[in-house]
Amino acid sequence: MKIGIVKPGVPIDIVLNTETKRKTPMTVYIKGDERLFGDSAVTRGDKSPKNAYSNLLDLLGKTVDNPVVKEYKERFPYHTIEADPVRNTVVFRHDDKTFYTVEELLAMQIEFAVQLATKHGEAPVKKVIICVPPFFNQREREAMLNVAEIANVDVMQLMSTTSAISLQYAVFRNIKMTEKPSIVLFATVGSQFTTAAVVSYSQVKDKVTKELIDTVQVMGVGFDRSLGSYEMDVRLREHLADKFTEKYPKLPDIRKNGRAMKKLQKEARKVKTVLSANQDTYAQVESVHQDKDFRVKVTREEMEKLFADLFPRFQAPFLDAINSAGISKPEIEQVVLFGGGTRIPKIQEQILKATEQKELHKYINTDEAAAMGSAFMAASSSSVFRTKQIKLRDANQFPFFVSFNKQILDEEGALKEEKLVNKELYYRNNGIPQKKAMTYTKFTDDFHFNVSYGNMDYLSEKQMSEFGTLPIMKVDVKNVKDVFNQHHDKTPKGIKAHIVVDESGVIAVESVEALFETIVANKTEEGWMDKVSNFFSGNSDDEGEKKKDEKKEEPKEGEKKEGEKKEEKKDEGEKKKEEKKEEVKKDAKNDTETKKDEAPKKPVIIKELLLADLTMFGIPAILDTTVSTDKLKALKKVDDDKRATEQSRNTLESFVINMKDVLEEDDLYKAASTPEEMEKIQEALRKESEWLEEDSWGETFVVFNARLAKIEDYCDPVTKRVKEMKARPAAIADLKQAFNLTEQFLRKIANTTEELRYHTASELENLEKLLNSTRDWLEKTGKEQDALAKNVDPVLKVETMQTKKTTLERDLYYLVRKPIPQWYKDKLNKMMEALKNSTKTVEDAKKDATAEEGKKDEKAGEGKEGEKVDDKKEEKSEEKPVETPKEESTGDKPKEEPSEDKPKEEPSEDKPNEKTVDEKPKDDTNKDKAKEESVEEKPVQTETKDDGKEEL
Repeated sequence: MKIGIVKPGVPIDIVLNTETKRKTPMTVYIKGDERLFGDSAVTRGDKSPKNAYSNLLDLLGKTVDNPVVKEYKERFPYHTIEADPVRNTVVFRHDDKTFYTVEELLAMQIEFAVQLATKHGEAPVKKVIICVPPFFNQREREAMLNVAEIANVDVMQLMSTTSAISLQYAVFRNIKMTEKPSIVLFATVGSQFTTAAVVSYSQVKDKVTKELIDTVQVMGVGFDRSLGSYEMDVRLREHLADKFTEKYPKLPDIRKNGRAMKKLQKEARKVKTVLSANQDTYAQVESVHQDKDFRVKVTREEMEKLFADLFPRFQAPFLDAINSAGISKPEIEQVVLFGGGTRIPKIQEQILKATEQKELHKYINTDEAAAMGSAFMAASSSSVFRTKQIKLRDANQFPFFVSFNKQILDEEGALKEEKLVNKELYYRNNGIPQKKAMTYTKFTDDFHFNVSYGNMDYLSEKQMSEFGTLPIMKVDVKNVKDVFNQHHDKTPKGIKAHIVVDESGVIAVESVEALFETIVANKTEEGWMDKVSNFFSGNSDDEGEKKKDEKKEEPKEGEKKEGEKKEEKKDEGEKKKEEKKEEVKKDAKNDTETKKDEAPKKPVIIKELLLADLTMFGIPAILDTTVSTDKLKALKKVDDDKRATEQSRNTLESFVINMKDVLEEDDLYKAASTPEEMEKIQEALRKESEWLEEDSWGETFVVFNARLAKIEDYCDPVTKRVKEMKARPAAIADLKQAFNLTEQFLRKIANTTEELRYHTASELENLEKLLNSTRDWLEKTGKEQDALAKNVDPVLKVETMQTKKTTLERDLYYLVRKPIPQWYKDKLNKMMEALKNSTKTVEDAKKDATAEEGKKDEKAGEGKEGEKVDDKKEEKSEEKPVETPKEESTGDKPKEEPSEDKPKEEPSEDKPNEKTVDEKPKDDTNKDKAKEESVEEKPVQTETKDDGKEEL
């Protein structure tokens, strides 16, 4: 059993069982109040095989006389199987008082799977998809739905394993589909059966949206429900039993020892797996029978001889799948293997021979593909998840027929004879889900029809014996005559039965209805809604006529000019017009009445539901699952109580052991307890330990929890003192840290002028009072605590310090995060503006002083030396002129003013405060030259703002 899970925010994953394995054996072990699943059940079942139930899927939906049940009895002789008194299905006698049906045992395993998924997903499982073999018929599928109902599980659908595998292949292999189909054959060899499925991958245009959608279509399926690897395990087990008898001929027959045969079965499975990749191996079992060890060599050649008659049978399912799909072998692009049995080399040879392929592909995980595919189907069917849009079209494996007695009437209308008619409603490989209808035109009274399986010639005789009965249901249609009499004035159009095959492959009659045709006038006059809307919009017929009259009555421009001359003529004309209008209205009314009488008529179909009583053939469905559900609830309660008891017992044992250790080894516990307390606790622990070892077996979790609470009360005073001693230093440090933060805040506010404060004096005063009171409390209580002994309850408690720290931080953070009021922002802006203006005035004064000094230096520097310097500067300026309007000084260095010989821009009126490069005094000539050269070589770009200042 593999369990796939999907949950929001987490990719599709495989659930791990209690042993952290991804694969769980479908075995349940029941003995007394103990119930185990999976590997634990298999292990215990080897010792007590009668109490372990496995391989139950084959028995689902079968009567006790089915060949599959007889074969099961031979393979598992230690089980006692009886017939259900009502349904004649398989019932296991567990003991003298207890019986379990197959549905109940399978429901236990489904319930266990849901528990694992809930634990893995950390959330309750809402809906599930259960994978079933594609050859499951109507009764087997209904029985599986009953299993889910008993387990109290909401089933989205039953999904065939072949469909789940093909869907997983499309999703996780990222198949790029086109309008041309790509055909793949999936070969599945499991433990119980072998199946082959031909699947096409293509893009199909949606009938509604007209868009191309990736579609996975199952074209054909072949199967052999009794051919699997388990049959090989049984044969190999029998071979090992023969070898043991040859080695120990005088011992009792090993086949009568169920426990010994279980051990041989387990070893046979291991040998088969090893020989799939090796030529030989040894089978060895310790103390298998009568305390005798067993060891024998087994070769692959011996194993293949045991399976010689099985290997040719593996070709049939693949040939059947190809033929039913209607394709040729060359059209198959790939053959993909699935299932543990496909690892056997001889089986791979048979698959290659049947499909005529050169190689086999192993793209998918042979154990997990079906679980992953069904999990993706669950996600895509839910509105919670967004998945890749892929449409799956499964195929119906068995044809459905509808049969009824056709009435043949004589010339006078009397019943002459009845003829049985069979019509194929759903053919083999018909796409599902789908809804179809059967129409009966000759019946006017109550009748019945049957739904059954159709032509099954493609199944072998053995498969037909395992299949069961072909009839599915009888449908009695009643109340037909009364409905026909009720509609005697209408034309009968037959009786239509709607029959649907849902996603789970279950066929059902959805409804039966009688159809009648009647002729109804096609009403063209406006309805009452139209009249109301016309009334409020002012578009009624009367108003329309009035508007027409008003338009006719309005005079033209030429008539307006000659109005005085024509007034008398106009009055006479208006009277004549009114008379004509009345005549026109009468004629229109008569025409309307005539049109209403002659309005076109159309046929209308009237549907009347008929009563349909269903009678199911074969195995009746479980109508009431209450008894089985209550049985599972009782077992689950026992499991829950047992689990709670084990947990409570472990908790009590751990507490007793830990307390003994700390009292002996931890110095803090010794210091925190008085001699009387230490003696009292040790005595209580000693008694509790003795009780656990001698008298606790059989007690419930309620008793364990009560005793744990009692022993905790003994140790509680000492335990609390130790916890206080360990946590007190950290709590004191946290509280002092809060003191420091509060002091820093108050100090910062104190260093701020009153004009820049927006906290009120009362707020600051309250915070300071709280700080001082808390600090005084800590100092006072700390001295009291230091004076106390460690084995006395503390006065300086951690909880109190944490509360005071929280209170202080709350008030502090309130003031720190207090919103800045608007008046404070306005005041701050005014202060910044005044500071900016004062800075500007100082800079202007410095500029004027610098300009005066520059002029004096220019006059004093006129002469020969000045001329030479000017000539040199002029040459340099001609090579690289300085773009003064765009220059910008770097850093805080003063700007240099160009010499008189250089081209000099006059400051414009728009830029009165624009700076120029100042010339330095003569004693700094070398520095000035270096600066001038650097400025000339790398001009600095400047920007002039509206206020005349230059900025970088």
